This record gives sequence, structure tokens and C-alpha cells, in this order.
Amino acid sequence: MLRKIQIIFFWMLAGLWSFSISADELILNPSEQAYLQEQQVISMCVDPNWLPYEKLDTDGKHIGLVAKYIALIQSKLGIPIKAIKTDTWQQSQKLYENGLCDIVSALNKTPERAQYLAFTQPYIESPAVLILNEKNLTANKLADLDGQTLGMVKGYVYESKLREDYPDIEIAYVSDMEVALLDVSAGTITATLGPLFLTFAMVQELGLDNLTVVGNTEYRDELRIGINKDNQILIDIMDKTVASLTKEDHSYVRRMWAVERNP
Repeated sequence: MLRKIQIIFFWMLAGLWSFSISADELILNPSEQAYLQEQQVISMCVDPNWLPYEKLDTDGKHIGLVAKYIALIQSKLGIPIKAIKTDTWQQSQKLYENGLCDIVSALNKTPERAQYLAFTQPYIESPAVLILNEKNLTANKLADLDGQTLGMVKGYVYESKLREDYPDIEIAYVSDMEVALLDVSAGTITATLGPLFLTFAMVQELGLDNLTVVGNTEYRDELRIGINKDNQILIDIMDKTVASLTKEDHSYVRRMWAVERNP
């Protein structure tokens, strides 16, 4: 079934960068330029184990597709952007909730997160798909999973949506998406839910050829940069910077990410 996932993935790949069709020129006003000159560094919270989007490697280096975007944004702004070392997404959440990072590299916008963060426009998007073991195809859609277990990382955007929209699905919390896929493959949970882009890459790397995509859901990833909501000038700067990303910028990021994955 890996081939089936590959076909769906490549059909959707172009849509990941669909927000780049039009772009604004990056023009910072004198106050914004002065702010960047005064700052020595922009601190950033990340998900430390979310490849292919992002990860902190054993040396604390930020890698993955999102890291390539952040490197490009750093070059546009001319100021270092440094990832804060954490071991889990939950630790990063605590940091941004307490105002201890200037930005968050990539996350979906939710009402809960908007209590702490402002958001740029999306710069990556991907549909969320339902993944099952091909020997246990008991569902074609989320509504079919009532009373069954679905693996989910606590704090991920789908968690609150699932609890609201499908309260009868039993959520089995896992440490990360890799564990969720392995558990579905082993048959210890029924299904998991994740962005197609991330899911494809992980299934391929883990060699889990007994997993299959049974369908899209009404959910999707629309990844944005989150900014400390008390820092209006940085909000304006990041808004302008993400809005300035061109088709050429997105193509460059894809090439750099491909080199990282296949050196």
C-alpha cells in the first residue's frame, strides 16, 4: 500500500506551496529596521521531533523543511533566529505560553493558541488524512471510528477538533507521530490522523507497507509562524516577511530540503 500513498502524495505535493502564488515586496519601515538592528537574536520555539517538517538533531540543530524556511527568513531579515532546545512539543508549548520565545516556527492557528500568539499567513499546507492498517479497514471516514482508538500526540491541533467533532472516538495519546504509525502498523490502535505530507515521508522512511490512506478528512494543516502577541513590531515584521515569499523562494526551499534528505 506504500505505492498508493506515494501516488496520493505526489498528486498533492504542489499544493503544499499554494499560498505563494502572489507575494508582496518586503519593505520594512524605519521603526522595524531599528528594532532588528537593536535585537541580537530572535528566539524560536519548535517541535523537536516532527520530521519531515522539523526536528532538533542531537546537536540541537534545527533541520527539516520548516528549518529551510526559517533560514531563508533569517537571511531576509539579517538577524539570527535561534531555536530553543526542548525535548517535546509539550515543553515548547509551555515556553510560548509563558512568553519565553519570540516566535514559533510552524503551527496551525487555533483559538487556544491565539491567547498567546499572533499568526502570519500560512506558508505550508497539507490535507489531514486517516491512516489504517490494511488488515483492519474498519473505517472510511472519521465518523466510522466511534468507539475505536485513534493515536494522537497530546497538544496537536487535531486533538481539540476531534474531541469537539467526534467525542466518541477514543484518543490514545502517543509521544510522537512515529509512534502512532508504528502502533497502527502493529495493530495496537485502530488508526491515526496526520498531514499527508508528513505521513507519507514517515511511512516511507519506516518502511510500513501495511498502512494505507483511507481518505481525506475535513481537517488540514495550514502552518504559520506564531509570534508573541505582546510584540506588535515583530508581528508586523513577520507578517511582511512571510507575505514576501515568492514562488522562487518556495522552489529554493524545496531544492535545499531535497538536498538535505538525499545528500
